[in-house]
Amino acid sequence: MVAHRRRRFILPVLSRLSLAWLSALGVLGILAAGLTYSITSGNGPGRVSLPIDGMERMARHEPSVTVSEAPAANQAATGTPGLRLAPPNLRDAGEAAMEAIEGVESKDVLLYPDEPDLAADAQDTDEIVITIAGGGPAATPATAASLTHSRAAKIAGPDPALLRTTPFGKAPRISPDGRKAMHVYAAASPEQDGAPQIAIIVGGLGLNSALTQRAIDELPSTVSLAFAPYAKDLKFWTQKARDAGHEILIELPMEGYGANVDALGSAGLLTTQTREENLQRLDWLMSRFGGYFAATNYLGAKFSTQNEAMAPVLKKLEDAGVAYIDDTGAARIAGGTRGGDVIISVNRIVPPAPDPSRRNAVRRELRALEQIAKRDGVALGKTYAYATTLDEIAAWADGLEDNGFVAAPASAVLQSQASRR
Repeated sequence: MVAHRRRRFILPVLSRLSLAWLSALGVLGILAAGLTYSITSGNGPGRVSLPIDGMERMARHEPSVTVSEAPAANQAATGTPGLRLAPPNLRDAGEAAMEAIEGVESKDVLLYPDEPDLAADAQDTDEIVITIAGGGPAATPATAASLTHSRAAKIAGPDPALLRTTPFGKAPRISPDGRKAMHVYAAASPEQDGAPQIAIIVGGLGLNSALTQRAIDELPSTVSLAFAPYAKDLKFWTQKARDAGHEILIELPMEGYGANVDALGSAGLLTTQTREENLQRLDWLMSRFGGYFAATNYLGAKFSTQNEAMAPVLKKLEDAGVAYIDDTGAARIAGGTRGGDVIISVNRIVPPAPDPSRRNAVRRELRALEQIAKRDGVALGKTYAYATTLDEIAAWADGLEDNGFVAAPASAVLQSQASRR
């Protein structure tokens, strides 16, 4: 008897192809569903300029202003659940630079050679991005209707006579003929005619290209713009800002109370570092781009109160001809008499508002600035680049003149306060 062999069941070719296609479509469907949930639920990653609740808001308290309460002083930058700030690092090409920051001698480290081509700089792919969960979709790009603000004259670009060579690139200095960055790169002061002046600084720029473009295009040229040192394409963005008439500042990440120092990045200024280490980091920060009239702090409530840490930083800025704008209220104490003409303090912090739910808080602080300006003749506010904040500042600035105020750049407040001392 011939044994019967068991025949294996083999699917027809068409059936196997159909199963393969169905499996592929199933995988794509799962990926699409996950992406859709990430975008619509707010739980996905979003590129934003700075952490919101983790930001120290340190503008000085103004007891005579009853419009709203001042931000809580010395607010701990601990963040909130769901807000996880990825600590930025120096650019990959800057590993050798970080060796120099740690005290290793290096003569060949030039992260930014003299006068690089802007187009080439814009194509650099080494990007440092701060992400948080729930960042939401990108901001709406500027529209043609937003480009109607009259523009002031362009701000002067980096002057070689105002630059010195460091191991990390070019940093500011006072020119041989005595010119200083705080004057050369300042916007022209507006005609005052006795009207109180109000200045606004918008910080955190460069980290989100859509918000940076909006700030440059939609805000009046009297608004001063501060750029984060870890942002990409800084020379490209800062030139665009100067071309639009905005004077610019550089942000210096400094240690705050209760904050994770890793969130300050590899060049953060820390009370635990030696004076030499902090000054080397400051050299790196100051060489990130040129043409700024002043520096300003990011966080820094703890660092600013430590005279042995803050005083050398202020002296280096003064020796470089760069002004300093502080929102902690403590830097002037550290600066002593040296800070008389180069340091000013912010009156109010305008809340960073990523969505319309914070709109009223922004409006309250802007009205508070008006009350301060009526009382003192000048007022200076500071905020960070978020969608609703930009919307509110643009709308508020359009009505300033009708309300009897003059919109001014931050440098005008510096000059005004210096003339009163």
